[in-house]
Amino acid sequence: MVTDTRDERIAKLEARLTKGFDAIGEATSKHIDVTNWERAWIELLAEYERLNDEIAAHHAETVQAELPAMPRAEVEAA
Repeated sequence: MVTDTRDERIAKLEARLTKGFDAIGEATSKHIDVTNWERAWIELLAEYERLNDEIAAHHAETVQAELPAMPRAEVEAA
């Protein structure tokens, strides 16, 4: 089983979100009920947001780990 990287997952979700958004807009203009499509699109958007939150959290942890420790005297003065 091949696992996608985060960047690949984001790219796929972005493509699906764009395609879904366009399809919903087109169907709406033709007065087609898109309630179920909108629900599916919102679920995709939530997945996209979770993935971006995961990436942001990982980035913050990485940046924090890379920061040099402050000497004790500077910490007490701050």
